[in-house]
Amino acid sequence: MRARLVCLVLGLTPALARAQEAQPRVGARLAVALESARGHTGSGFRNGLFGLRADLVFSPRVSLGGYAGYADLKGKDGRAHSLLSYAQIEYLAPLAPRFLDLRVPLRFATGYLARNGPVVRASLGLAAALSPRIDVIAEVLTPMAWVTNDQTLFSTNLSLELAMRF
Repeated sequence: MRARLVCLVLGLTPALARAQEAQPRVGARLAVALESARGHTGSGFRNGLFGLRADLVFSPRVSLGGYAGYADLKGKDGRAHSLLSYAQIEYLAPLAPRFLDLRVPLRFATGYLARNGPVVRASLGLAAALSPRIDVIAEVLTPMAWVTNDQTLFSTNLSLELAMRF
């Protein structure tokens, strides 16, 4: 159905339209993300994260990226600020018929929170294409472990991300 629509709009033959549709999405991707973390350890906490991620896209479903972002954290005497960086691997599982272009991103990341310690996170979300190059991604199930001051803190996070492929 999508191939027929492309043929009508662009005046292509059905075979050429199918060949263009089958081209893999490889290359690079740049994403901007906003994330909220709710802590479940001790008295709890709320942290906010904002950052950029650059990915190398190896196939239409697999990518490896690096994230750097600002972290607004609960500190001992109020709010604290830090830099969070991590490496992430992602697998985009297809969810619906191709014309809807809905996918489920499965992600795993590990990195370091400056002046605190290592972090590890996993996530499951929903990705929808806004255009052939731009996706909006919501991570809805994101457990995260933060190691700080010789203790491990746990949170569940929610994030919204806008990603553009090159």
